[in-house]
Amino acid sequence: MSNPNIAMLENVISAAVSTQYKEVPPTEEEFINLAQTMRANMSAFAVTDDEFADILVRLRASIVIQMDVGVFINDRNTPHKSWLPARRADLDFFFWNRYKKYLEEIKHWNPRVTATLDKVSDEIVDLLGDPESNEPFQRRGLVLGDVQSGKTANYTAISNKAADTGYRIIIVLAGMMENLRQQTQSRLDAEFSGRKSEYYLDPKAEQEIKNLPVGVGRYGVQKRIAAFTSVSKDFDINVLKSNDLNLQSVSDPVVLVVKKNKRILNNLIKWLSKSRDDTTGKIMLPMLLIDDEADNASVNTRSEDDSPAAINACIRKLLHEFYQASYLGITATPFANIFINPETEDEMIGDDLFPRDFIYSLAPPTNYIGADKIFGDEPIFSDALIPLRRDEMDLFFPFTHKKDLEVDALPPSLYEAMAYFLLFNAIRDLRGDYTEHRSMMIHVSRFTDVQNRIAEAVNEWLVQMKSDVQNYAALPSAQREKISNLRYLRKVWDKHKLEAISGVSWDEICTKYLNRAVAPIAVRAVNQKTGATSLDYFNHKDDGLRVIAIGGNSLSRGLTLEGLGVSYFYRRSQMYDTLLQMGRWFGYRPNYDDLFRIWMSEEAIDWYGYITRAANELKDEIAKMKLANQTPMEFGLKVRQDPNSLIATARNKMRSATQVSRPVTVSGKLLETPRLKANLDILKSNETAFKEFVDHLAEAGTRDVNEKPYYWRGVPKEMIVQLLLAFETHPWHLAFQGRALAEYVDEKMGNETWDVALVTDGEGSAYDAGLKCGGEVLLIKATERRTVIADDKMIRISGTKVKVGSGGCTRVGLSEEEIEEAKRRFREQNVDKHMSDSAYLIKERSPLLMLHIIETRLDEKESTNKNVPPYLFALGVGFPDKGTGIRTANYMVNMVELRNWMDPDEEEDE
Repeated sequence: MSNPNIAMLENVISAAVSTQYKEVPPTEEEFINLAQTMRANMSAFAVTDDEFADILVRLRASIVIQMDVGVFINDRNTPHKSWLPARRADLDFFFWNRYKKYLEEIKHWNPRVTATLDKVSDEIVDLLGDPESNEPFQRRGLVLGDVQSGKTANYTAISNKAADTGYRIIIVLAGMMENLRQQTQSRLDAEFSGRKSEYYLDPKAEQEIKNLPVGVGRYGVQKRIAAFTSVSKDFDINVLKSNDLNLQSVSDPVVLVVKKNKRILNNLIKWLSKSRDDTTGKIMLPMLLIDDEADNASVNTRSEDDSPAAINACIRKLLHEFYQASYLGITATPFANIFINPETEDEMIGDDLFPRDFIYSLAPPTNYIGADKIFGDEPIFSDALIPLRRDEMDLFFPFTHKKDLEVDALPPSLYEAMAYFLLFNAIRDLRGDYTEHRSMMIHVSRFTDVQNRIAEAVNEWLVQMKSDVQNYAALPSAQREKISNLRYLRKVWDKHKLEAISGVSWDEICTKYLNRAVAPIAVRAVNQKTGATSLDYFNHKDDGLRVIAIGGNSLSRGLTLEGLGVSYFYRRSQMYDTLLQMGRWFGYRPNYDDLFRIWMSEEAIDWYGYITRAANELKDEIAKMKLANQTPMEFGLKVRQDPNSLIATARNKMRSATQVSRPVTVSGKLLETPRLKANLDILKSNETAFKEFVDHLAEAGTRDVNEKPYYWRGVPKEMIVQLLLAFETHPWHLAFQGRALAEYVDEKMGNETWDVALVTDGEGSAYDAGLKCGGEVLLIKATERRTVIADDKMIRISGTKVKVGSGGCTRVGLSEEEIEEAKRRFREQNVDKHMSDSAYLIKERSPLLMLHIIETRLDEKESTNKNVPPYLFALGVGFPDKGTGIRTANYMVNMVELRNWMDPDEEEDE
């Protein structure tokens, strides 16, 4: 089907471009000329004009990619000194150089991106201990990246350089599931050791096969890496014994890829301890431990072997077996357990795994499609999102379903998503990507039994669809239209405007591409019962695996779904901080970024927007803290005291019945009330408190007539405290706690007076009753119209990323000069970021209370409760960033009350 010359010519042109244009990418004319010259010179590798055009499209995309170096904070009070630059001249960087070549020639990375990776990995390795020194060391660091952004490439570069600089043992902890471990091992075989580990550790294998080079191994075998674990086997003493392998018998650097499991880690420690030095009682070989997905040991697990306490104890023990050890945690979220889980700040800082030495925040390449580009304030790919309706999903996979749920039929939206995946495959073939993997993910249940039943139903549908496509797709249009499955595919084709995207007609897709595209598609359940073998991308590297994968957390955490084009995600993940790690749809979409689609609930879309903003604000802090010479410890406190960290705190304490108390920093934050209790008496009470507050503003504050329409200055804090105490919100929105905020304003804000803004410039209708303010009635010409979703306990403002006010609403009350100055300060520290609400909470202004009248537009389909008032009253409280000391509010989380909203078992697949 695919011309083998395509890959050959593509690699040759890619290598030529990389060699000639190292610093600056070629112009379009230079690129075309070079490509045509290479094609003429390589006439033995003939390709058609269409195939050549496809090659140019793919290479053109990779040429323009750029990547910035990251930013790090470190503790300068430690005795650690920079060591790599001084030793650089004496090192030959054999392992790094072959990896770099592999990235450029096989993965088509352009030399500007590999140059940045070179610099970033240099900076991180330099922050580790010097393996050639005679001094003992225990270094602790954390790398903060984005989900699916290439953190593995980053730590693979670090591993290669660690081996080059003298580290003798590199241990990679690869998640908690065997399928994740196998995937990581397979990648490191190709990109670090350069040999297939399953052959290397097979005592019956011929020597030739054992040393058969793969991946980087094809770029030189003068030096070797010994793999002591394999794709088929986690750490196993018996396997090493049968191969006569131990730390004394090999002089090469050793790599082990190990699961986070107490039993396996204890076996590894027991085996390592036999290599202790008699004098020091330690192993005298420098060791680097990379903890991939450092955050994914679920705190609420029931299994002792998987509990973080047990696993972290093993990791600490493992590190202290060595005279010289560096620990590097890798995480995709700043809301990491290392900051959030300890009971106290002292306990956090005292944790032996705390990244006290450095935290390095990576910058993803420009072609990375992350949360910002899909859910951010200015999303480029928001069209890829297709909301799932609860009224439909409740009929098939209600959030509260159990493992005995029968799967008699699938939701109509799932049939549509699968049909779209079939068409997606045809368009990718049309574009010449024949050998690329393509995946679809279905994640609607945490129960293995249910996942397997869904897989059966999906397979049944697919078999019939393939049969109809094979028999009828190539027939003339009139005959084809008589077949219901092909009519349905046509309907999905039209609905998603695929003719405009692909540039070809439905007729052409059917007659030339459809059957070949869908025939290889397989259905696989991916869970603890089926293991990773169900996603055998490696065995399909020449023809590309085309797969519909059905699973739960195993599918959503850490596992890379290659060529993911369609995601169907419907889970009640109330632990919204974990949503980011579940984002398998983040990553790279070369040649199909206009085609990928994500079906998910409105609520999840909202929360993704919210948590994306929260995570970005914390990452931005690292750059500010570097300028201020602040330490990882201070960053840890900042994460811990962020209002949004309470979600993770609550999750971690789910199985305890205690009340959790946490200091929270509110400085520089706008806190709002987008979640209200669905109790008409409470809503009426909120309305009364709101209206009484406005009524008293006449005598308590000074109306600023220059601010349109209603703005007061000099309002005493006692009025604010009273309103915050009287206004009741839903406990699940943990970031806004009226009582704690009232205490904070009363006890910690001195006698500061407040500004109050009544927002009346929305898109809603007039509030005819007006609002009484002293002796006058304020006319409300326009309220703020919001979609709301209600059940019997909660009313949610929807579609606004868990916000009440519109973006930038906090600029109210500032002069033009102050607004421009706020923008300038923000841009100084955040070059191309969207202005956040907190950017306008400048230290020169008074604290700000925002009053919102919300005209409700009830989402009838999503709401089980139709009894919602036509108007809701909501608040926003803005605390200026005074930058002087850390003042905290004391938030409380009542675990018993919260358990109505959170299910601790949601975290685990069964």
